[in-house]
Amino acid sequence: MRTIRTTDGKWLQIDPKTDPWIFKTPHSSVRASLDYRQGEDLYLRTLPDGTQYYYVISWTDWQRESKEAYRTLSEEEAKDFLIKKAQSAGKIGLDPDILERVEKYFPGLLKKRR
Repeated sequence: MRTIRTTDGKWLQIDPKTDPWIFKTPHSSVRASLDYRQGEDLYLRTLPDGTQYYYVISWTDWQRESKEAYRTLSEEEAKDFLIKKAQSAGKIGLDPDILERVEKYFPGLLKKRR
């Protein structure tokens, strides 16, 4: 569990281990290419009252050292984030698991863009 400040100045407890992810960049392993030494992961935190917060973890892995930065996004910013990730995936496209999650949380978002 971690506490971060939202864009509206509130404190928010997040837990990337239990909060559902919507988009994840593959993390590097010994055999992975250098492309995956940094990335951004999008999560959703739903409070008991139903309020939803989207947050991004920007991370870097370099020579066994990891750094993370956290920020919250509005729903529109989360949609823009996903559209940009889909566009940057180009002809290869996003991983099917990611497409399934995007469709679950934002039905039709990426289908409109094709």
